[in-house]
Amino acid sequence: MTKDTKKKYQKDKKMIELENSLSGTLISIQPPSDVIQRLKERIGKLEPNCIAKRISNWELSIIIIGSVMSVAMVIFTIARTIFYFFRKWNRSIA
Repeated sequence: MTKDTKKKYQKDKKMIELENSLSGTLISIQPPSDVIQRLKERIGKLEPNCIAKRISNWELSIIIIGSVMSVAMVIFTIARTIFYFFRKWNRSIA
């Protein structure tokens, strides 16, 4: 075997060992049944109107945050271009 094939074989062997160790640690688990039962009760108690209000408020807040950030970026860009042109203009005069 050449050095390259030995290195590749060792890398493959290390990768297989890593995959085997991770497959043992990353096993999906089932939550306890009492947790599932409590969650079903909490979801079942909510009225559809209440759920719709929460979703609409969440969407509205995301839209507001996005709008504010967009406007802030536009103002920042305009201020930056104005600063750039005035700085360039001052250099050409001096």
